[in-house]
Amino acid sequence: MTQNIYDNDTFFTGYSQLPRSVGGLDAAPEWPALRAMLPEVQGKDVLDLGCGYGWFCRWAAQAGAARVLGVDVSEKMLAQARGMGNHTAVEYARLDLEQLALPPASYNLVYSSLAFHYIEDYTTLLATIQGDCMKHQVGKPKTLAR
Repeated sequence: MTQNIYDNDTFFTGYSQLPRSVGGLDAAPEWPALRAMLPEVQGKDVLDLGCGYGWFCRWAAQAGAARVLGVDVSEKMLAQARGMGNHTAVEYARLDLEQLALPPASYNLVYSSLAFHYIEDYTTLLATIQGDCMKHQVGKPKTLAR
Protein backbone atom coordinates (compact mmCIF):
# COMPACT_ATOMS: atom_id res chain seq x y z
CA MET A 1 0.00 0.00 0.00
CA THR A 2 1.09 3.56 -0.69
CA GLN A 3 2.79 5.38 2.15
CA ASN A 4 0.16 6.85 4.46
CA ILE A 5 1.70 9.12 7.07
CA TYR A 6 -1.48 11.22 7.14
CA ASP A 7 -3.32 8.74 9.38
CA ASN A 8 -0.66 9.21 12.06
CA ASP A 9 -2.32 11.40 14.72
CA THR A 10 0.73 13.56 15.41
CA PHE A 11 1.49 14.15 11.74
CA PHE A 12 -2.13 14.87 10.88
CA THR A 13 -2.44 17.38 13.72
CA GLY A 14 0.57 19.28 12.37
CA TYR A 15 -0.65 19.02 8.78
CA SER A 16 -4.06 20.40 9.74
CA GLN A 17 -2.39 23.64 10.87
CA LEU A 18 -0.62 24.35 7.56
CA PRO A 19 -1.93 27.38 5.63
CA ARG A 20 -3.21 25.20 2.76
CA SER A 21 -5.11 23.01 5.22
CA VAL A 22 -6.80 26.04 6.74
CA GLY A 23 -7.18 28.31 3.71
CA GLY A 24 -7.68 25.75 0.95
CA LEU A 25 -6.84 26.41 -2.69
CA ASP A 26 -6.41 30.14 -2.15
CA ALA A 27 -3.63 29.41 0.35
CA ALA A 28 -1.84 26.96 -1.97
CA PRO A 29 0.96 28.76 -3.81
CA GLU A 30 0.66 26.45 -6.83
CA TRP A 31 -3.10 27.00 -7.27
CA PRO A 32 -2.99 30.01 -9.66
CA ALA A 33 -0.67 28.15 -12.06
CA LEU A 34 -2.69 24.94 -11.86
CA ARG A 35 -5.97 26.78 -12.30
CA ALA A 36 -4.64 28.47 -15.45
CA MET A 37 -3.93 25.04 -16.99
CA LEU A 38 -7.31 23.50 -16.21
CA PRO A 39 -9.97 23.11 -18.88
CA GLU A 40 -13.57 24.06 -18.20
CA VAL A 41 -15.16 21.46 -15.94
CA GLN A 42 -18.80 22.37 -16.57
CA GLY A 43 -20.72 19.14 -17.15
CA LYS A 44 -17.58 16.98 -16.90
CA ASP A 45 -16.80 13.92 -14.81
CA VAL A 46 -13.75 14.69 -12.67
CA LEU A 47 -11.41 12.46 -10.67
CA ASP A 48 -9.14 13.93 -7.97
CA LEU A 49 -6.29 11.57 -7.05
CA GLY A 50 -5.01 12.17 -3.54
CA CYS A 51 -7.86 14.57 -2.76
CA GLY A 52 -6.83 15.27 0.83
CA TYR A 53 -9.31 17.72 2.36
CA GLY A 54 -11.35 17.78 -0.86
CA TRP A 55 -10.67 21.43 -1.69
CA PHE A 56 -10.36 20.75 -5.43
CA CYS A 57 -13.38 18.41 -5.42
CA ARG A 58 -15.57 21.14 -3.99
CA TRP A 59 -14.11 23.73 -6.37
CA ALA A 60 -14.84 21.49 -9.38
CA ALA A 61 -18.40 20.86 -8.20
CA GLN A 62 -18.98 24.59 -7.69
CA ALA A 63 -17.56 25.19 -11.19
CA GLY A 64 -20.26 22.92 -12.60
CA ALA A 65 -18.71 19.47 -12.82
CA ALA A 66 -21.38 16.81 -13.28
CA ARG A 67 -19.64 14.35 -10.99
CA VAL A 68 -16.48 14.49 -8.89
CA LEU A 69 -14.79 11.54 -7.22
CA GLY A 70 -12.10 12.38 -4.70
CA VAL A 71 -9.89 9.46 -3.70
CA ASP A 72 -7.29 9.25 -0.99
CA VAL A 73 -5.53 6.49 0.93
CA SER A 74 -5.96 8.37 4.24
CA GLU A 75 -9.10 7.85 6.31
CA LYS A 76 -8.32 11.05 8.24
CA MET A 77 -8.10 13.10 5.04
CA LEU A 78 -11.37 11.68 3.76
CA ALA A 79 -13.12 12.29 7.08
CA GLN A 80 -11.93 15.90 6.98
CA ALA A 81 -13.10 16.29 3.37
CA ARG A 82 -16.54 14.91 4.18
CA GLY A 83 -16.78 17.12 7.25
CA MET A 84 -16.00 20.31 5.34
CA GLY A 85 -19.28 20.27 3.50
CA ASN A 86 -20.97 18.16 0.95
CA HIS A 87 -22.10 18.75 -2.57
CA THR A 88 -24.42 16.42 -4.44
CA ALA A 89 -21.87 16.05 -7.26
CA VAL A 90 -18.99 15.04 -4.93
CA GLU A 91 -18.22 11.58 -3.64
CA TYR A 92 -15.16 10.44 -1.69
CA ALA A 93 -13.59 6.98 -1.62
CA ARG A 94 -10.60 5.37 0.04
CA LEU A 95 -8.39 4.00 -2.72
CA ASP A 96 -4.69 3.24 -2.97
CA LEU A 97 -3.28 4.97 -6.06
CA GLU A 98 -0.71 2.18 -6.41
CA GLN A 99 -3.60 -0.20 -7.10
CA LEU A 100 -5.97 2.15 -8.90
CA ALA A 101 -8.68 0.37 -10.89
CA LEU A 102 -11.61 2.33 -12.26
CA PRO A 103 -14.28 1.71 -14.87
CA PRO A 104 -13.10 2.35 -18.45
CA ALA A 105 -13.79 5.76 -19.97
CA SER A 106 -15.27 7.13 -16.77
CA TYR A 107 -13.60 10.57 -16.40
CA ASN A 108 -13.05 13.63 -18.58
CA LEU A 109 -10.46 15.14 -16.26
CA VAL A 110 -8.06 13.48 -13.85
CA TYR A 111 -6.44 15.94 -11.44
CA SER A 112 -3.81 15.48 -8.77
CA SER A 113 -1.77 17.85 -6.68
CA LEU A 114 0.84 16.83 -4.13
CA ALA A 115 0.21 13.09 -4.34
CA PHE A 116 2.30 11.61 -7.14
CA HIS A 117 5.57 11.90 -5.24
CA TYR A 118 4.30 9.11 -2.95
CA ILE A 119 3.86 6.71 -5.88
CA GLU A 120 6.60 4.15 -6.43
CA ASP A 121 5.33 2.90 -9.80
CA TYR A 122 4.48 6.20 -11.47
CA THR A 123 4.54 4.69 -14.98
CA THR A 124 1.80 2.17 -14.15
CA LEU A 125 -0.37 4.84 -12.55
CA LEU A 126 -0.09 7.06 -15.64
CA ALA A 127 -0.88 4.11 -17.90
CA THR A 128 -3.96 3.38 -15.81
CA ILE A 129 -5.10 6.99 -16.05
CA GLN A 130 -4.42 7.43 -19.75
CA GLY A 131 -5.40 3.95 -20.89
CA ASP A 132 -8.27 2.97 -18.67
CA CYS A 133 -10.26 5.64 -16.91
CA MET A 134 -10.07 8.61 -19.30
CA LYS A 135 -12.95 9.36 -21.63
CA HIS A 136 -12.03 10.60 -25.10
CA GLN A 137 -9.59 13.44 -25.18
CA VAL A 138 -8.81 16.01 -27.80
CA GLY A 139 -5.16 16.92 -28.19
CA LYS A 140 -2.38 16.18 -25.78
CA PRO A 141 -2.99 16.17 -22.03
CA LYS A 142 -1.40 19.03 -20.13
CA THR A 143 1.28 17.76 -17.81
CA LEU A 144 3.83 19.22 -15.48
CA ALA A 145 7.39 18.00 -15.21
CA ARG A 146 8.04 15.76 -12.26
